[in-house]
Amino acid sequence: MILARHAEALLWAGRYLERAENTSRCLNYAANSITHLRAEEARVESELLVRTLGLTEELQAAGPLESRPQLIAFLLSDSDNPGSVVSSVSAVRENLRSVRDRIPIELWEEANGLYLRFPFLGHANDAPKELHEVLLMVRRACLAVSGVLNEGMRRDEGHALMVVGRMLERSIFTVNLLEASYSDPRGALDASRMLRLTSSTQAYHRQHGNAPDFEGVVRYLLHAADLPRSVRSCLSHAEESLNSLASGASALDRPRQRTALVRSRLEFGDISDGLSSAPVQTLSELALELAVLAGEVQAGIVPPLALAEIHSQYLRPGPADGAAS
Repeated sequence: MILARHAEALLWAGRYLERAENTSRCLNYAANSITHLRAEEARVESELLVRTLGLTEELQAAGPLESRPQLIAFLLSDSDNPGSVVSSVSAVRENLRSVRDRIPIELWEEANGLYLRFPFLGHANDAPKELHEVLLMVRRACLAVSGVLNEGMRRDEGHALMVVGRMLERSIFTVNLLEASYSDPRGALDASRMLRLTSSTQAYHRQHGNAPDFEGVVRYLLHAADLPRSVRSCLSHAEESLNSLASGASALDRPRQRTALVRSRLEFGDISDGLSSAPVQTLSELALELAVLAGEVQAGIVPPLALAEIHSQYLRPGPADGAAS
């Protein structure tokens, strides 16, 4: 058995770990891609990345992005932005700190070590001089934490909860990326961009060749059973972990069933049919369904009536539509 507060901390440690890696990857892409764009194109590209990360409402509260340094500060070091790299790294560390007796010491050391490398950023509004090195450090540290999680942690409830958190966060990010790509006001359908933002370029080229087409990449990121970042793969891993948790927690039966339903719709082509006629609507509905699923997992772990107050980490940045994630 595991205490509800420990279960919640482990779930969110997994989600924030994935969020830190996703944001650092997007920021590294932005730092390279918008440098030589005209002002209007750079603004559109920045807004698409913010939308992909689910931070549209946070950006509206912070004000418009008028320059590259502002985008970097917003996504990297803005502690008021719950989706920034610094906020995500801090949340990973705080959640794992509360369950140190349940996790391998190496897992805590990696997460705490990553956190301790960030004080120099503070609340600066300017990008660090070695931005790419900072982002590379974050991604490597996130991979190190993931490695300890996969290789050094018992396959108990804590491990399953962290896996569920990571897979839900990853699947939401991928669907948001696809939806934002279809909604690009420039009318650009950039297949290479989607592959880069999901670290799937090499995997796709090995299987499908060196000339990615947009529709093929969308299908790949949704349906590929052997791609760790595809939505189908993420939901399969989440379903497996929820199955192991549901045996001792009937409150998780509903999210387990919803996970299986969404995964089967991907596997047997129902969502592909919708993409052919109304891709933006289909992906928006899928994103909302995943947000509802994440809210049901949260409620199954910590029933709403047991919550004394609402914390910012209970909600994913961006439009919530009343659903926790």
